[in-house]
Amino acid sequence: MRLENKRILVTGGAGFIGSHLVDLLIAKNSITVADNLSPDRQKTLNKKANYVNVDLLDKNSVSAAVKNIDLVIHLAANPLASVTASSEMMGNITMTHNILEAMKENNVKNIAFASSAIIYGNAPAPTKETYGPLKPNSLYAASKLACEALISSYCHTFGLQSWIFRFANVGGPRLRHGPTHDFIVKLRANPAELEVLGDGTQLRCYLEVNDCVNGIVKVIETADDVVNVVNLGAEDVISIKRIAEIVVEEMRLDAKLKFTAKEAKGWKGDVRIFQPDITLAKSLGWKPKLTSEQTVRETVHSLVKEI
Repeated sequence: MRLENKRILVTGGAGFIGSHLVDLLIAKNSITVADNLSPDRQKTLNKKANYVNVDLLDKNSVSAAVKNIDLVIHLAANPLASVTASSEMMGNITMTHNILEAMKENNVKNIAFASSAIIYGNAPAPTKETYGPLKPNSLYAASKLACEALISSYCHTFGLQSWIFRFANVGGPRLRHGPTHDFIVKLRANPAELEVLGDGTQLRCYLEVNDCVNGIVKVIETADDVVNVVNLGAEDVISIKRIAEIVVEEMRLDAKLKFTAKEAKGWKGDVRIFQPDITLAKSLGWKPKLTSEQTVRETVHSLVKEI
């Protein structure tokens, strides 16, 4: 699907990944952003985009937003559906179901969805898209997997086409969650000591946000199955301990690292290694430019100025 002269609805389009994607697409497309517009997001909303105030949990307002759209890019989600927040987990599923119903009612045939490699749980890494059975170990991961299943079923039943992206950790300007962000906040509160959950040996794959949005566009334009499931990530990993060290280095502090456990698992729902295999994405003509460590450093450079 060529992303030129298209009418595109981006849910979460003023958020971290969404705002960068809108910035990339808006030159050649008509973009409508659906977002809750928290104070931070009012600053990142692209002023050239159309904005609609839509409650994605409300079927009627979703149906109105989807009318006359060529492609829905569904990035909105509640990340609080992590460990025990079952209502937020169900909210993620309900939002996706409402969008799919609205697409069916309005004869909109194309959807791209932001899933996560977290659905693989503690699978052998790097993990291919074909790995299974999938055993997510957090409610957030379960909600993403449930949404994937809904999208697949609507594609096969009602003639939709989809692109499902299983992202690694994404870093870069405008990031407002995750270890890199949280470490900066903690060090601002206590420059002498940095608490690290677990023993710091957990391994993470970090994808720079511009690599991420370019990957989204490349896959949508080249993958042409009914349901296209594609991992996006870097080609390497970085430990949580190393991320903490980089944050301390870049903030020019002499903080001591304090680990909360003698094992890698830092919290319920944590995984030992988080690394999607990106062989398929590379075969479609996409490749990340930055390594995980380069992404983390660039993220720190940006966030120390932003937060």
